[in-house]
Amino acid sequence: MKKIFLLFWIVVAMFASCTKKPVQPNPPTFQKPGVFVVNEGNFTTGNASLTWYHPGSDSIFNDAFYAVNKVPLGDVANYMTVHDNKGYIVVNNSGVVYVIDINTGAFLGKISGLSSPREILIIDNNKAWVSDLFSKFISVVDLNTYKVVNTINLHGRTSESLVRIGERVFVNNWSKLNQTPDNNMIMVLDVGAEKVVDSIAVTREPNSMVVDADNKLWVLCSGGYNNVETPALYRIDPANDTIVEKLEFGQKNMNPFTLNINGAGTRLWFLNKGVFKMDVNSHQIPSHPFIPQGTHNFYSLGVRPDIESVYVSDALDYVRNGTVYFYDPSGNLSGEFEAGIIPGSFCFIY
Repeated sequence: MKKIFLLFWIVVAMFASCTKKPVQPNPPTFQKPGVFVVNEGNFTTGNASLTWYHPGSDSIFNDAFYAVNKVPLGDVANYMTVHDNKGYIVVNNSGVVYVIDINTGAFLGKISGLSSPREILIIDNNKAWVSDLFSKFISVVDLNTYKVVNTINLHGRTSESLVRIGERVFVNNWSKLNQTPDNNMIMVLDVGAEKVVDSIAVTREPNSMVVDADNKLWVLCSGGYNNVETPALYRIDPANDTIVEKLEFGQKNMNPFTLNINGAGTRLWFLNKGVFKMDVNSHQIPSHPFIPQGTHNFYSLGVRPDIESVYVSDALDYVRNGTVYFYDPSGNLSGEFEAGIIPGSFCFIY
């Protein structure tokens, strides 16, 4: 009898310790507020996907793009942004940007004719710019026809992120692939003239950028994939394109990336194995993570702007579906859910 009771309590404990999986509605619903998780998938396999998570109901829908449109998302989905109730999903190795209705997930159009798109910046209701991993120019897209109507010469450099401040756009030269110069430049482009008007030299491999409450540009640099330079975080004044401050990390073999900022523009977040948080008025890199990595393989980071909840993806072994953990502003774990293969970026709808 004792063995029976012991077995009973072991089973109870097992069920109690299991992570509850959120409900997956059918058909998918996209009730706000929520977050789209862009799952990269494996290179050349075409298994990228889109996950939708609604924290209010703890509901999740994996492979949402396929479920609604009955076609796969493509090969290496990289980025998503929203404008005027439309979602723009950049699919890098497929060379396209898909446009969907964010209320239904339904396909609305496709921007093609791109080499290796990385991110898209909506300039206004009629125009967008698309960066590229291989091409040495920015593609200018007509949002009415989804056609490339112009290109902006980057003078031998490739592009990654695009951040607009007033009538200028700051573009980071992240990748060394397919270019001769070192990948250590922030290029400044004029919106109206659609051309490069200035450039700012930084540490190698600037991978992400944000703008703070004082309208200053922050740039996070890893130092290069082969640790040639010490990683650094820059604060730049866009009024005169000068470096206000350079904060260096402790060791060359560190790899900080995926810089984020809260909605108020007062706190920075980034990954360096663990999750780090720092005030924009701080003059040194934090020495200890706000959220330790532990046994996880943290891959991407997103901070919901309105309530400052923190979402971190764990890519696991890059083959299985990854996991997304989300935390409250104090760093307490609020929950987790299963996403697709290599959850790579977050797009918050609120």
